[in-house]
Amino acid sequence: DARMLLDAGPGFMERMAESDLDPDAVSGVVLSHLHFDHAMGVVELFTRLIFRRGDPVTVFGPRDTDTYIEAALAFARVNTISNRALEWLDGVSVELTSPGDERELGAMQVRTVEVPHVPYLECLARRFEAGGRTLVYSGDTTYAPDALVPLADGADVLVHEGFSEAALERMAESMPESARAGLYAGMKASHCEAQNAGRIACEAGVQTLVLTHLLPEERDDDLVADVRRAFDGTIVIASDGLSLEI
Repeated sequence: DARMLLDAGPGFMERMAESDLDPDAVSGVVLSHLHFDHAMGVVELFTRLIFRRGDPVTVFGPRDTDTYIEAALAFARVNTISNRALEWLDGVSVELTSPGDERELGAMQVRTVEVPHVPYLECLARRFEAGGRTLVYSGDTTYAPDALVPLADGADVLVHEGFSEAALERMAESMPESARAGLYAGMKASHCEAQNAGRIACEAGVQTLVLTHLLPEERDDDLVADVRRAFDGTIVIASDGLSLEI
C-alpha cells in the first residue's frame, strides 16, 4: 500500500518519530505548493535517502517542483555529503501534477484542482479516495467554494486551513501599529477564515472538518465558535501527533 505524506515542512521527520512513524515507510510526498513551510522538509528526506536504500520515493508536486528541489538540495549542500552527483539518489523521482490531474497512487484515486493562495505559485488541493473512504486536503487557500465544494463533495474528512479573527487580533496586538494593516491584508488575501472553511464543509456535505495551518495565537474555542456559524458536523482542531481513522 502507498503511504503518502501530504506536504513536508521543516522538521516533519522529528514529528513522525515522536508519533512512532517511520520516515523510511514513506513511498510518496504530495506537495500542495512550494512555500518553505510545506516543502522544505523534502531536503531532510532526501538527505536521509543518501544513507539508506529502500523502496522508491516519488514527489508529486505543482509546477516548478523539480527546479525547487534541485535548488533546495544545492542550497543545503546535500550533494557534498557523498561527493557524488544527486543522481546517486536511486529510486527518487519527481512528477509534476497539474490542475485537473487524476491518477492512481497505490490503492488511492487522487484528483487535483487549483486553489487561490498567492499569485506567484501554483497551489493545489487534492481528493484522495480508497476503500470507499475519502479525504480532501485544501493546502493553503483563500475562500474558494467554486474549487473546493465540488472537490470535497460527500467527503468523510476535509482538512482545510483556517484562522479566527480573534487570533488575528491577538497577533496584531504584539506588532507595531504600522505593521498591523499589512498583517490583516496579507492574511485575508492569501488564507481562509475558519467560518468560511465551515461554509465549504457545509456546502460539500462533509462529515468531519479538520482545521489546520493554525496561527500560534489560536484558541480552540474561538475556531470552533467560528466554524459552528456555518457547519454542524464534527470539528477537529489539528495538533502534532493527531491520529484520525477514516
